[in-house]
Amino acid sequence: SKLAQWQPKYFGRSYLPYLCVRRTIPCTMHRASQIGSGVAERKFAEKLTILNERGVGILTRVYNIKKTCAEGSSTRPACLSEKLLEPAIKYIVKKFPNIDPKEKPHVTTVTSFQKDILGTLPNIYYTFIDVMEFKDAASEVITSIATSQFHLDIALNYDLTKNLLDLCVTYCSMFILLGQVEDRKAVAGLFNIALDVGRGAMDSNFPRLAQMLVDFENPVKKMVEEFIPLAKLILQAVMSLQNIYLKRNVSGDQLRSQGTLSISQNPGTMLNPSSSNELSCEFVSMETMHRWILMGFILCSGQLSAPGASDLWKLALQDGYVITLHRDECLLVHGLFESLLSQSKDKVDRKRASDAIDALNTALQSAGPFHRERRAFIRVALAELNLLLSDSPGLMGPKAIIAITALSIARDEVLWLFKHNSVPVPKGKFKVNPDDYTDPNLSELLFQIIQLKGLMKKHFSIIRRYYLRYMSGFDAQMVNHIALRIQVCPDEESILMNSFFDELIRLQGKDSDEHAEFDFQGLRLDWFRLQVLTSVGKAALSLKDKENQDLAVAMNSVVVHSRFVDSFDELFIETCDLSFIGFFHSQLEELFSTALKDTNQLRYIIAFPMVCTEFLRGTSPFAPEERVSIGEMSVSTVNFFLEHIAKETKSVIGMLCHERVLQDEELAPCNGAAFYFKEHPDKLKKKGKNLQPALVSPGTESLRKVVDEASTKDFMLRNLVDLCFSLNYFPSILVWDHSFVPREYLVSHLEDLLMKNIVSMMNYSAATFEVDHPSTVVRRIRSYISCLRSLELYVNIDMQRVLTSVLLQETQPLDSKGERTIASDYTTWYTTVLLKRVSEGGIQYCAARRCFMSHQTTPFKAEEYTDPQELQNLAELIGPYGIHYMGEKLMELVSGQVAEIKKLVIANQDTLIALHSSRDKPDIFNEVFKKLKNIEDLISRTILVGVFLSFRKLTLQALHHVLGYRIPFLLSTIKDFKNNLLDKSSNIADPMASAAGIPCAVDPLLFAAMKPHVDSKSKDDLALWNWFLVFVGVTLPSLAMTPQSNFISVIEAHENNAHCLAIAVNALAGAIFAYFGPEEQKQRMKDFLIFTSSRIMTLAKEVEKERDAPKAREATYILLDLMVEDTPFLTRDQLESCFPYSLLRDSYNYVYRKQPVSKKKKDADANY
Repeated sequence: SKLAQWQPKYFGRSYLPYLCVRRTIPCTMHRASQIGSGVAERKFAEKLTILNERGVGILTRVYNIKKTCAEGSSTRPACLSEKLLEPAIKYIVKKFPNIDPKEKPHVTTVTSFQKDILGTLPNIYYTFIDVMEFKDAASEVITSIATSQFHLDIALNYDLTKNLLDLCVTYCSMFILLGQVEDRKAVAGLFNIALDVGRGAMDSNFPRLAQMLVDFENPVKKMVEEFIPLAKLILQAVMSLQNIYLKRNVSGDQLRSQGTLSISQNPGTMLNPSSSNELSCEFVSMETMHRWILMGFILCSGQLSAPGASDLWKLALQDGYVITLHRDECLLVHGLFESLLSQSKDKVDRKRASDAIDALNTALQSAGPFHRERRAFIRVALAELNLLLSDSPGLMGPKAIIAITALSIARDEVLWLFKHNSVPVPKGKFKVNPDDYTDPNLSELLFQIIQLKGLMKKHFSIIRRYYLRYMSGFDAQMVNHIALRIQVCPDEESILMNSFFDELIRLQGKDSDEHAEFDFQGLRLDWFRLQVLTSVGKAALSLKDKENQDLAVAMNSVVVHSRFVDSFDELFIETCDLSFIGFFHSQLEELFSTALKDTNQLRYIIAFPMVCTEFLRGTSPFAPEERVSIGEMSVSTVNFFLEHIAKETKSVIGMLCHERVLQDEELAPCNGAAFYFKEHPDKLKKKGKNLQPALVSPGTESLRKVVDEASTKDFMLRNLVDLCFSLNYFPSILVWDHSFVPREYLVSHLEDLLMKNIVSMMNYSAATFEVDHPSTVVRRIRSYISCLRSLELYVNIDMQRVLTSVLLQETQPLDSKGERTIASDYTTWYTTVLLKRVSEGGIQYCAARRCFMSHQTTPFKAEEYTDPQELQNLAELIGPYGIHYMGEKLMELVSGQVAEIKKLVIANQDTLIALHSSRDKPDIFNEVFKKLKNIEDLISRTILVGVFLSFRKLTLQALHHVLGYRIPFLLSTIKDFKNNLLDKSSNIADPMASAAGIPCAVDPLLFAAMKPHVDSKSKDDLALWNWFLVFVGVTLPSLAMTPQSNFISVIEAHENNAHCLAIAVNALAGAIFAYFGPEEQKQRMKDFLIFTSSRIMTLAKEVEKERDAPKAREATYILLDLMVEDTPFLTRDQLESCFPYSLLRDSYNYVYRKQPVSKKKKDADANY
């Protein structure tokens, strides 16, 4: 391409890398070679295209420099804020541009910071050089166009006029932004002084750059002076917008009455393609036209006296009080025009300064309501388009232009709102209404835009196929027909027009190939070239001639149709890109917070995170460094929005679940007493209680007097449905190679909600040691979960996974966040509160009823927490893991008691040896027995161990019952595995069986807990634990002497829990002697039985008369029987061989006999 010969002439060295990676603009060499001298050789089409592309890139870099060098910016170059460089910077600014690089004090200071300056300022300095070179190239092109006497009309030579206006707007914006960079002189001076220190010479471009910076100290004034010779050209281009601007700048009511965006207004024409004589202008946004008009009039302010110019200028000024320079940088245009016109030498222009103020007052009064009405209309119009096009995608082809136009208008309204909120309202005659500049329905508008864009991308194949057929059919024939009518057509123009027809006719039959690739950039560039050839003054074929205007209309339509085929994404970016919102980040968050509080907008709230997917489109290839920062901002913003949406959803579902729990609480059995006594007042009087007034029956809240009457719960349910719809609408959101799944955010927050509320349902208080019954907690959790499961009706999430994850965590000591769980709280309460109260007395372990029971005089009722139903609910709550954890805590308590018991045995070891050796010598035995110490301590500690193990046994029974109906097949497999081991003496299956609640001869947890206290290789340790059994055996008869050892037949337990001693001895002996082998277990227990039975039988011989016998003698006999009954290592035969069965029978008969008893005794039994 010959572009390579032209580009280096005006683009500096900093552009060379970009020229290497940018796509080359296609041109047909065989055509270009035939184009002669004159206008064609000056390549205005190519120059304007490249200049606009490069100009936007340089403008982006200037914008970034302004942000970087701003005071307080975290990215501000350190050398500009260095205090030691302040004198040098002040000198540079004061003497600029006549700075002396040899000035010693300043050179010395700059030398010390040379490395820092040359490391941070080159990018800024060379951007200024690029601005200078862009200025020269742009001025050259615009001047050449002016001298060639081009006729500019946006409706005819659209590409030429548009590119010229874009170039002027970019030029104007660039220098206004450059003038706002406060440190531009300091940067240029510091860099060149540092360069002079390093290389001995300043940059060769510095004099020209310095002069430009000085000339553009007041950029607007300088630009007006420069464009005086070009003012008529700019005015001609701007005035060509008048008809289009007046047509597009109408209110919402007018748009509605005209049916501009309606497909269904005329059902008979729904299948007709959208057409217009100004089709290419339909996509031009109002924001772009405002910038063209107002910045055009800045450059040609002296031409406001031209016919119609003043009216167009005023009308544009009344649209608002700011225009966009670049991204979020805006310009208060009314004040600028007032200042510019008031300094004019023309009296008429000076009078127009007051017109700018009047226009500002009009804008403050009417612009807000005007655009609010347009936004209301476009919301409805987009919703209608979404419904129609989603139902009938075939309409995408003929009505794609209407859809794109609607998206363009919607984008303009969103941008208008954001830019006006970013700038303080200027002072004027009228005060603005804040409601006009804040749109609570913005999320709905954004949602409709995103939905329509997604719909068009989804059905792009329909649009592509439609316009391929349109171009190869109607467009080709129309272009051919028009070309044949042209009487005078030079060679260059004739070649281009023939190529148009050939290009279009070649498309026939290719619409069916969905994988074919098309590129019409050459066609569009050739039409641009033809516009240049036919718009120059005295052209043989001129588009301004009435007979040739059909050619402009037809080719503009072809260009628009071609963009639907090969550059659909670029068309989207040009017309309805929302990437600008990323630069209004704080406003976006404020609008999001407002929408999150508006119940009518919750359905569309997902639009905010979806908008973030477009932020990266706002980056420029000329500033690649900004891609990272914008990408990170996009990711963090999406995460912020989704987190808050999920939190709001969690809050709503939490309130609904809480309401459900309260309603189910009303149906609890404990709340039925009041209604029972209300129905049976006679029974209430007998108990002397007062009836509660105004009882409300459960379910009354569901009674409605009218159908439309809505309760708070109804509103919450509607909010929940809307939020779930929003989260479920997009399966995933892709931002900067990060994929966000909105539903997963909800899942995460639901897990947090469930974990937090499940634990709170216990009402556990560490200060007062109060906790609700497990059955109550289970009932609440079931109510809560039943409400949570209803979420599956509204959003596609797996609630079973959430529930499984959370409930499984509640069986562990700590959850995933390190917080306490149900298992840890209930374990703490049962081990430190309940069992402590059992050790204090008044509570007995009742094996027959499988619970702990409190004496009637005891305020605390242990049976309410330990009966089978409550423990089964506990097992259901904390599961096998929780029961295992509770067992470990119990074994820690047991281990502590065993350690103390071992100390007692060691302290009495010699006495126990003597007692064992003199067991057949009563006199010696009695004397030695008196030397035994800490008998009561041993008994109490052993009983306490039995209490712990009794509770462990109850929890295992409850767990076994729960697993029996939860996992019956797995439980039967575990039982079968344990019962059918080949090695019957092996305990390999005991841990698995114990975890399922299946009883084992030796509890695996107890076995592990005894390991620190047993040395299996030491015979002394074996003997020591044998003396423990002797110690227990010799102290058992002493229990018969205490009245608290009485056996209470009502609960089948000893009053002081002495029956737990049998459990403790059997369990400890089995666990301890298991370390020494199974034979030791049986032998030691047999020896213990023989020794203990002989000692207990002495109780019958120590008194002469029955009435003088120990009060708890029979209870002690029963205790011996319980020991044999509870252990797998002894049998009844062994008991009968050493202890008469008649004594056991008489003992049971004694404690269970039915005979008249005293009232005191009867009341005592009734207490249980």
